[in-house]
Amino acid sequence: MKKRLITISIAATAGIILGYLFILSWLLGLLVSKYVAGKSSGEKGRVRSIIIPFPRWRIHLHHWLYSLCLMGFSLAIGVHFLSPTVTYGLLGGSVFQGIYYYNDWHVIAVRKSRAREKRTSTETGTR
Repeated sequence: MKKRLITISIAATAGIILGYLFILSWLLGLLVSKYVAGKSSGEKGRVRSIIIPFPRWRIHLHHWLYSLCLMGFSLAIGVHFLSPTVTYGLLGGSVFQGIYYYNDWHVIAVRKSRAREKRTSTETGTR
């Protein structure tokens, strides 16, 4: 409940400061992310996740993480899609969707042995 209240208040504050164009592009970013991402944690979406394998670890680059990095990159170099408001709205909606709708949003690095156990338990239906 606390996470929900904080994220909604941040989005509402940004919408009030940046205006209706931000809110519309934020909603578009949220809806597009919801459409292409998996319906729940660990489920495959329409667009494949970026997972970087290492000998002992798997690094999962969540869509909210690279959207956040794109926001920072856009801010740093001053390049935007249409306008800064639309860019930050689209990417902000994607970040919001990734954090708000998934309970594993904070899991980025996973040991391979743990990943195998998790994959096996989800295939058998146990948790």
